[in-house]
Formats: sequence, C-alpha cells, structure tokens
Amino acid sequence: MAREVLDLIAKRASEKTNIKLYGRSVERVLAGLLTTSDFWKVVDLADQPVPATAEIVRQLVAEGIAKIENDEILLTEKGFNLVKELKIPPAVDYSCKACEGRGIPFYANLDWYHTFLQVTKDRPKAIQEYDQGSVTPETTVSRVLFLDSREDLRDRDILVMGAEDDLTGLAVALTRLPRRVLILDIDERSIDFDNRIFKELGIDNAEAIRFDLRNPFPEEWLKSFDVFITDPPETLKAFKAFIARGIAALRQEGSVGYFGLTLRDSSITRWHQFQKALINDYGMVITDIVQDFNTYMNWDYHAETKAQEVAPVNKVPTDIWYRSAWVRMEALPGFKGENVQITDEVFRELYLDEEGSTT
Repeated sequence: MAREVLDLIAKRASEKTNIKLYGRSVERVLAGLLTTSDFWKVVDLADQPVPATAEIVRQLVAEGIAKIENDEILLTEKGFNLVKELKIPPAVDYSCKACEGRGIPFYANLDWYHTFLQVTKDRPKAIQEYDQGSVTPETTVSRVLFLDSREDLRDRDILVMGAEDDLTGLAVALTRLPRRVLILDIDERSIDFDNRIFKELGIDNAEAIRFDLRNPFPEEWLKSFDVFITDPPETLKAFKAFIARGIAALRQEGSVGYFGLTLRDSSITRWHQFQKALINDYGMVITDIVQDFNTYMNWDYHAETKAQEVAPVNKVPTDIWYRSAWVRMEALPGFKGENVQITDEVFRELYLDEEGSTT
C-alpha cells in the first residue's frame, strides 16, 4: 500500500510536469527531506529537474506527507511513518572533501591555481541574456587537469565553444601546454577579457573570437581540432545542435569532446536520448561521466528564473546546489557532425522546455 502511494504521487507529478517520473523519483525526494528541509538542497540531493522535484513536494504536501513552514519543507508524522515503512534511508554524501568529489584535486598545481585566481579576479559576471552561470574556479581548474590526465591538453589544438563565463578556455591557455586554443563566445565581455589577459601575459597561441554558434563554422575550423569543449543548453534540439557543431570540428577518429550535463535541467530520460544521439547519429562513444564534477556559483538573476517560479518556497538558494556531470566522448571511425544554420524557430526552442528551468 505504501509503495502504491509513491507510484500515485509520481503519476500525478508526471501529469503536471510532462516529465516521466517513477516511485523511485519520489523516494529520492523523501530521502532528501530526511537530510534537509531546504528545497534547493533537496533538489541537489534528489538529482532531478527542478520542476519535477517541486511538483513532487507539492504532491507530498497535498497527501499530508510533508508540510511547508517558514519556507522550510518538513515531513509530517504521516511522512515519517511512510519512510519508516518503506525503509527509505536519509540521503548521504560520501564524496571526497579534498577533491570535492571529482577525483581530480584542483590544488595539484598550486602555483597555477593561484595564477588563475589572480588573473580572473575582475572577471565579468554571469548574466541571464546569454544563459550564463559560472562554475567555481576550483571546477574550472579541475577541468583542465582532467584534460591533462587524459592526454587531451599537451600539444593539442583545442576549441572552446561558448560558456566562456566559466573561463575554461582561458584556463586551458594559461597552462601554455596546448598547441593552439580557439575560444568562441557570443558575449563580447568574455572575449575582450580573454584577449586582454592573453596580451598581458604574452600568450600568442590562443585567441578569443566573438561568434554566434547558431551560424555554421567557416571551412577552416572544420576537421581542425583534437579536442572541443562546450556546455550546451539541455533541450534535445540545443544539445544536438551544439554538440554536432563541435563534432564537425574534430580532426580524426580518436579526437575528443567534453561537455557538461545536469540532472537539474534534464531527466534521465533526456540523458537516454542524448546518449542514443551520440552513439547512433554521430558515431561517438562516452568514455567518462563524472557526476557532480561541475559546481556552480549562485547567479544574481536566480529570482527571475523559471526555477524560482516553480519552487514551492520563496526562499532562494544560499549554498551551492546546481551541479553537472563532466562528460568525455571519443570519435570512432566513421564519426560525423553537422554544420548547419540554426534557424530562429529552432533557436526559440533551445533553452526552456518542461525540464529546463534555470535560464
């Protein structure tokens, strides 16, 4: 009977959000509520799109399993009895505190880490116009160390596509280890910032260019890079458009691509679609998925996002809650990308859908 309650809540939440949810989805929220009463921390622990977790909480409240008091979500006596009957344990986090769960210690090269902090102290702030949200400096540094650990950094031609608010391209160039670094972003602030640093430090093998990734790449960028890095919007159309563009820029089989992928703006059903596209449509194979590798600083415009609008509380996040996996993929023989114009009609559908909410 208790299990049927979870299935019923999942069914109702699915109907409300149009996101495929299961009894297990409700369990994850209940496990989170056994650990914290903070909605945004529950989202973090439950690893589900914000609208899904928000609707599950509403259904739990409607069933008398949870209640909301002073913007805190609390289990009721009925809720505690339910989790006891179902033997649902509290959510726990055993990730390494030293490396922040990445398996890559950002402090492996302290001199370089401190140099990155120093040169980026006046970095541009993330803004909503370009769907920006910056990762922590420790994340950016760890990304570059990860590339190096996979032999994807030294003497490589590296393309960084968009999301330079994270300054990943700059961090890659600061190592002075790649053969060439090309950074593309639509935000002129990021482009000017990177080029100023390159000039000041005498880095002559890196260049940042303002470029709208809706446009096809010029011929000289196609099949010209060993590695590309991007952080695409997570609708299926956006994912395929941005990832396929990066794949088209890869030089040969064995070339690699990196991207971030969340469970805050995408469900596991969406992940399944992404993975099928990579394998079946583009001839890529995923070699690494490091969950929660990328941790994001809270952005100033959070109160204006759909995430805050659908949240069952008025409280905004105060701690890190938005994280994404770091994914590495490799090109197999016969791989292929796409280099077509992204139309205005498609562009309007790139950022927000039933699962995405943080733009």
